[in-house]
Amino acid sequence: MRVPSPSVVMLTADRQIDRRILQQAQSLRSHGWQVTLIAMPLDDSNRAQEGSEVVRVGASQDSPAPRRENFILSVYRVLRGLVPMNGRTMRLAKRLAWRYFVDQEQFYQRLYGEAALRFTPTVFVAHDLPMLAVARQAAQACGARLVYDSHELYAEQEFSPFERNKWRDIESKHIRACDAVITVNPSIARELEQRYRLTAPVNVIYNAAPLETQTESSRIFHEMLHLPPTARVLLMQGGLSAGRNIETLVQAMSRVRNQDVHLVLLGDGQLKQQMTQLASQLKISRRVHFLSAVPQEALPSYTAGADAGSIPYLATCLNNRYCTPNKLFEYVAAQLPILASDLPEIARIVRQFDLGLTVDFNGAESVAQGIEMFFSDPDRLDQWRHNAAVARSQLCWEEEEEKLISIFEAFR
Repeated sequence: MRVPSPSVVMLTADRQIDRRILQQAQSLRSHGWQVTLIAMPLDDSNRAQEGSEVVRVGASQDSPAPRRENFILSVYRVLRGLVPMNGRTMRLAKRLAWRYFVDQEQFYQRLYGEAALRFTPTVFVAHDLPMLAVARQAAQACGARLVYDSHELYAEQEFSPFERNKWRDIESKHIRACDAVITVNPSIARELEQRYRLTAPVNVIYNAAPLETQTESSRIFHEMLHLPPTARVLLMQGGLSAGRNIETLVQAMSRVRNQDVHLVLLGDGQLKQQMTQLASQLKISRRVHFLSAVPQEALPSYTAGADAGSIPYLATCLNNRYCTPNKLFEYVAAQLPILASDLPEIARIVRQFDLGLTVDFNGAESVAQGIEMFFSDPDRLDQWRHNAAVARSQLCWEEEEEKLISIFEAFR
């Protein structure tokens, strides 16, 4: 008698599904698990490119998806096109919505509940805090195991005190019901363990990139931007949105005396036009370049075209303080030296493997000095690149995959 394959249903509030989620799904499938992803709706053109393993809430013609929740999502999509995602106006709009019009827990339960309850998997996975309550409800309904993957300290973003307390209450209410909790680095794991007095340790699985994503060093930016052979490219890849300290990085370039240093911002977002205008006002457009985002599968070949990668984030909240963004591991996979803010988890990895410099990103002058120092010694740059080549064999998805599979194999 054939034993049915174990199955996983992953819930995410993403529209463009995060690399972390896609890698987990691929790894589980390669080890015999059936995996379904339930995510936010996309427009029809994008949805047509997806397979049956991705379910978009409200996508079915006969789906009784709640009208109120879909209306709120429609208003949100309009606002996203008008104002910066993490800017002051958007934060105010979200604050008012969550306080007076929307209950965080009920909103996602109503939006995702009908889709989630159609499945009876071995395991439900809540990818980040908004999905935790609905995943628990669905798991209890069919006797499935429950895994919570906390991609960040979600409740500790730049929220109002009301929002922060509400999200903390939701996390506290449901996290102890989980059969396993996963997160992205040791600091967040320790915070979750202590905050909610968890009896079992939180598992750490880094947002590492697969070894196969390595691409040989290229000159793609030199060729695209017609840069001289002596040019050094400092790359900042990812969305150009508020809260990422991009303005300080651009301002710093006006104070960098080394004319061979060029900053490339690879990505899209509401701040792109504003930052382009700032570079023009500072008369540094010749050395600050803005390129559109590329598909995830093409990104490694672009990353490898830089001489160094930058992470300019500030500790504006506890979530930012403990962050380890995808780009950190994407830079390592491309063997790039790293110039980053002196945040605890980023600094720990940069120093442990001697991958570059961490500097004070609180002001343009200190950033400019850091850039000058970073590129001042070619031999040291070569050593950092060599160290990254060594580090990538440890900071890779193949290592993290083993941890993931060991967690899920216990639930077969």
